[in-house]
Amino acid sequence: MTTQAARPGFFRRFFALPNVVAVMIGFLVFAVGLRVWPSNRGAILAALVAGASSSLVWLAWNRIAGQRPVGKLIDLPHVGTIPATYDGPAPTLTEPASVAAAAYQRAASRLEASIKGRVLLVSSLTRGVGATNAALNLAVAATRAGRRTLLIDGDLGRGNLSRFGRTGTSPGLAEVASGSATLAESARMWEIDEASRMPFVPAGHTVAPETVELPALTSAIGGIAAAADMVLIDAGTSGNGAGAALGPVAHGTLLVVPKAADRSTIETARERATTIGAPAIGYLVNEGAPSPRSIDQHPILRSLKRATAAALLVLGAYTAWNGVQIWDSWTGVGRQGFDVEQAGLILSLPEEGIVADDVDEDVVTAVSSAPVRDTGYLSVLVIGSDLSGNLADVIMLGVLPNDGSEPMLVSLPRDLYLPNRCTQTYTKLNANLAGCRDEVNGPTLLALAVSSFTGLRVDHFALFDFNGFEKIIDELGGIEICVDHPVRDGKADLDLPAGCTQASGAQTLAWVRSRRTQELVNGRWRVMANVSDITRNERQQDILLEMFRKLGRFSSPADLTSTVRSLTDAFTLDDQLGLTDAIGLAWSLRDLDPETIVTLQIPVRSETTAGGAAILVPEVPFDEVLAEGYPLLVPAKNAVSLDPPPG
Repeated sequence: MTTQAARPGFFRRFFALPNVVAVMIGFLVFAVGLRVWPSNRGAILAALVAGASSSLVWLAWNRIAGQRPVGKLIDLPHVGTIPATYDGPAPTLTEPASVAAAAYQRAASRLEASIKGRVLLVSSLTRGVGATNAALNLAVAATRAGRRTLLIDGDLGRGNLSRFGRTGTSPGLAEVASGSATLAESARMWEIDEASRMPFVPAGHTVAPETVELPALTSAIGGIAAAADMVLIDAGTSGNGAGAALGPVAHGTLLVVPKAADRSTIETARERATTIGAPAIGYLVNEGAPSPRSIDQHPILRSLKRATAAALLVLGAYTAWNGVQIWDSWTGVGRQGFDVEQAGLILSLPEEGIVADDVDEDVVTAVSSAPVRDTGYLSVLVIGSDLSGNLADVIMLGVLPNDGSEPMLVSLPRDLYLPNRCTQTYTKLNANLAGCRDEVNGPTLLALAVSSFTGLRVDHFALFDFNGFEKIIDELGGIEICVDHPVRDGKADLDLPAGCTQASGAQTLAWVRSRRTQELVNGRWRVMANVSDITRNERQQDILLEMFRKLGRFSSPADLTSTVRSLTDAFTLDDQLGLTDAIGLAWSLRDLDPETIVTLQIPVRSETTAGGAAILVPEVPFDEVLAEGYPLLVPAKNAVSLDPPPG
C-alpha cells in the first residue's frame, strides 16, 4: 500500500509543468550543442550547458511563479492562522491574552468541531515550520477551554517538547512502546493555570522509530483516547520522528504550513502522511514560519542538483538513443554461420595430403605454413564477392594484437592456387567462396583455406559484394585516387582523369578491380607497366587503409552510429561476432593510425595449369613471410611473445 500511495505523487512532481518545460529546454540546448561541438567531449560539454540552462529555467519559473498562498494549494479544512506577532514558543502559556494565544484558541475550537477523530499527529512540511509549537499551544488552548487533552512528545529522535517541559524525558513514549512502563507511569501533569491541568507524555529514551512496537502503543493510546476529548502527538517533520511508528495509531495528521509554499512541497507532505497511515485531514497556517524553500535547501544548491540531474538525463537519453540505433542496425545486418574448427573436421584432409598433377613439389611445400601463434590477437577476414556471389574478388586478412602492438594486414590474391578441401584438389583461392554443398558455407570454407595457408586463426569475417562496396565508399564521402595520366579499363568500367579525383564508390570499385589498366601518354593509350593481380592487391590495401583513416574522423558515437545504420544492408557478418564485440572492434578501429599498420606482400609467380587457367603460386611458405615482415606471431627464438607472463 505504501508504494501505491507514493508512486503517483512522484510522477506528479516529476512531470510538473516547470520540470517538463525546463527539461525540454535542456534537450533543445543539448541538441544545439551537439551541432556546435560534434564530438565526445562536445557531447559532455553540451550536456553541462543543457543542465545549466534547464536549472536556470526552473529557478526563474519558481522565482516568478513557484510560491503560492498555501490556501490555494490545499483542499483540506483550514483550522486557523497563527499571526507572526509574538516572541517565544508558547504564547498560550506566557501571554494568554495575546493575539497569537487567541488565534490558537480559535484553532483549537475549530479543530475539535471540524476534524473527526480524537488522536491527531501534528506535523510540518519541513523542520522549522512550527509543528512542535503548534502541538503545544493547541493542547494548552484546548485545556484552558475545559477540554480533556493529552499531549504526547512523539518526536522520538529529538524530544523538543520533553526538554521544554523540564519534567524529565524518561520514562516516556519509548518505554511505553517497549513495555517497560505504562502510559499512566510515563505521564506528567502540567499545571496550566490554577484551574487547569494537562497530562503530558515525554519522548523517553531516544530510540529508532522502526524499533517501536505498535501493539503496545495502540493499546495504551487507544485506552486513554476513549476518555479524552483530544490527543495531540508532536510528530515533527512529516514522515520522520514518530511518523512511521505512530501513524497507524493516529486518526489523521494536522499539517502546520507556512503562509506560502510551492505545490510540490505540499504534495510531498501529504503523500508522507498518507504513506505512514495517518492521512492529512486539515492544516494550520503559521505566518511566522519561513517558506520551505529557505528551510529545505539554498536555491543555489537546489539549482546545482537540478543542473546535475538534467545533464545526466540528457546524456542518458543520448546514450539510450544511440543504443537503440545501434541495436536496430545490428538486427538488420545479414549473418552467416561460422565455425572454422568444425568445418575442418567435416572436410578433413587425406593423410597423404591433396595431390595435384599440375602442381610442382616446391608449390606443395610453399602452401604448407608452419604453425604460428594461436593466441594474443584478433583476426578478421574481409571478403569482397563478385556479382555472382560465388567467387571472391577481394580477400584480406587483418590481425589486431591484444597488447596494442602494430596491427597487420595481408591481401591474398584471388588467383592464389591452394588446396581446396571441398573438391580435394587445388583451385584458385576465390573459388572457396562457393562453399561445399550443404556442409560448409562459402565464408567458412574460404576462412578455412586462408587459415590453412597462413597458419593464422580466423576469428571473424565481413562479406560485401560490389554494390555493398560502392555504398560503403559513398557513405564515407569517397576515396581520393591520384594518377599521373588519364586511366581507363573497359572491362572494369574504369575512367579517371589525370591528377587527384575524389572517387565515388563506382569509380573506386573499378580502380581496385582493374587488371588491365591503360593510361593516356602523349596522346596514345598504353597498358600501365607492372599491372597485375598483385597491383590489384596493393590497391585494395591502400583503399582499405584510407577507409580506416576516414573511420578515424568519426568524432562521436552518433556519427559512427549514423554511418553504420546506413550500411546495414551493405555487408554480412559471421554469427560469432556479438554486438559488444562489434562495437569494441569498430571503436578501436577509430583510433587506429593507418601509418602503423604492417602490410605484407605474398611472393608469387604466374603459371598456367594444364587446362590453360592462369594461376598464382606462392614461392615461399607464409610463415617465412611472417618471420621477415611481422615476427610478432612467429614462435621463433627471438620473436616477441604475445602470451601473458606466467602467473
